[in-house]
Amino acid sequence: MCGISGCVLRVGDREPPAPLVAVVEYQNRRGPDSTGYISRALGDGRSLWFAHNRLSIIDLSSDANQPMVSQDERYSLVFNGAIYNYVELREELAAAGYAFRTASDTEVLMAALIVWGEAALARLFGMFTLALHDRTTDRLILARDRFGVKPLYYRQNGDDIWFASTPGAIAKNEACAPNLEYAGRGIRLKYYEDESDIAPYHGIHAMPPGHCAVIDLSQREGIAPKPYYDLDTAWRAERPRLAGMGASTLRAELLERLRHATMIRLRADVPIGLSLSSGVDSTTVAALCAEAGVPPLGFCFGDPDDSASEAPGVKRFAAHLGQQVRFIPQVKGHDARRLFWRTLRAQGAPFPHTSQIAQYAVFEDARAHGIKVMLGGQGGDEAFMGYRKFFLFQVRHMLRSRDWRAVPAAASNILQILPAIASRASLFWRERGRYSAESSEGLGSGLMLPPLAYSPPPGAGLGGDPAIRQALDVTRYSLPSLLRYEDRNSMGNSIESRLPFLDHRVIEFGTALPIRHKLRNGMGKYLLRDAMRGRVPDWILFNRDKRGFDTRHADWVASGIGDTIRQGLAIHATAAASLLPADAAIDHYFSDTQLTDVASRFAEATTLLWLLDPSFTSYPEV
Repeated sequence: MCGISGCVLRVGDREPPAPLVAVVEYQNRRGPDSTGYISRALGDGRSLWFAHNRLSIIDLSSDANQPMVSQDERYSLVFNGAIYNYVELREELAAAGYAFRTASDTEVLMAALIVWGEAALARLFGMFTLALHDRTTDRLILARDRFGVKPLYYRQNGDDIWFASTPGAIAKNEACAPNLEYAGRGIRLKYYEDESDIAPYHGIHAMPPGHCAVIDLSQREGIAPKPYYDLDTAWRAERPRLAGMGASTLRAELLERLRHATMIRLRADVPIGLSLSSGVDSTTVAALCAEAGVPPLGFCFGDPDDSASEAPGVKRFAAHLGQQVRFIPQVKGHDARRLFWRTLRAQGAPFPHTSQIAQYAVFEDARAHGIKVMLGGQGGDEAFMGYRKFFLFQVRHMLRSRDWRAVPAAASNILQILPAIASRASLFWRERGRYSAESSEGLGSGLMLPPLAYSPPPGAGLGGDPAIRQALDVTRYSLPSLLRYEDRNSMGNSIESRLPFLDHRVIEFGTALPIRHKLRNGMGKYLLRDAMRGRVPDWILFNRDKRGFDTRHADWVASGIGDTIRQGLAIHATAAASLLPADAAIDHYFSDTQLTDVASRFAEATTLLWLLDPSFTSYPEV
């Protein structure tokens, strides 16, 4: 929804300090509709500053602008995200006597924090980061949503404190160097963010998902985040109840949870769109939206006349649903180069594949057509074991635990999925190193980066309960990095992305669900597919040939992106040589063939461009 930022500095409190203004300008695309500042003098001579970039979504009036101050002026709040159950919370707080001045979810959030304190966080259904200051006690609360859908970074340097939605401007102000562990894990293990406080820069920390920090500014306390939510505790508590339920009851409960998660994400005072593919997850969201009325305008990457893309399937589904769809074709030449640099600047960090560029293109087209909120299917694979790797995890667990009763079902699953696995055998073979529990080298890298020190490989824990490994996809190996791409690409186009599958009630249900309801008949997400019968066509629901986000990586590299990568690196050729293997030439090491065929090479390219110029100011403005 927005960009938040703030600082505690020994400065005057009349004009915003120039470094904070720089942060606000850096985050302008996150919230171009209004900008606000507020300061609070602290008793020790320092000042607390809050700043906000607003993307107006709920209650478009200026009364809902931020920073927001309580009626008695005791509390000040900046908040990024959306509280989807704000209507219900508002009714509860109003019944308790709280008088509201606006129709915004921001004021509901502030009231909840005032009335319930940190306990309010467990009542929120939403995505958020926030900072709340209590003028009476000089306590500052920083918090982030359960799964880290929205980002929050902070830095404490002596008595000075900084926080913001993005780390780049803080890093520039404070001269923080890029974090080579962060860069290396992205190349070798294909994940950047996780459940820890790792950030792209040394000296800057990410607020971990599901954590909050209460800082007593009068005592000059350090920032010490503590968890208010733990997925492992939640799904383990849910598992016994689900284990005793029949398939029909589970289908009904899943459908109800998903339906409600989708409906509350349609609460907005601006146009809503939908990122649409021909997969189960986004078509599920579209179908549930259609039940409530006209489905949102869809946006699909691909050409509906290209049988090698998923766009023809989207066109067929949209006709079935009566939904309008815009198709975003894959571009070439100047347009491809432009998209590459815009995506890299929006991410502010490395990314591993052209699929992130395609995602940016979808959000860019949506914004050009007046959309400010986009729904999507992100999180469905993590919630219900949608990845094929879980069939192998199931077999390894069965063999280790000697659960011979599970052999027939596991064998049937493997036999039915073999044709799909065989068609992508070369990809699986190239990336096999990621799942070695004994090595942190993963895909390997030719760049002169230090060994990984605290980045466990995705093979960690294999052979144990697959639900544990599923939860790790939510908290570490898959979802956190995907959410970074989603947040930066959407907010880089001033769009709020809402994800029904990341409702905590859905994630907890899916993780706790017995594995036989997730992996069945050679398919993952089986209960979800079964629950959506009659709403989504069977040719989508029961298609075993799962495909990723189609971008034709090789074609895009050859059509201009490869050239622009090499041109960008040539700007810093001398510095690049110190990070490349001995005698490696940029044109050969990052040739189109290498960028296409070597699993880690594209990630190495974006990493090197970032390391050589984290501000991207030296690269083309196209």
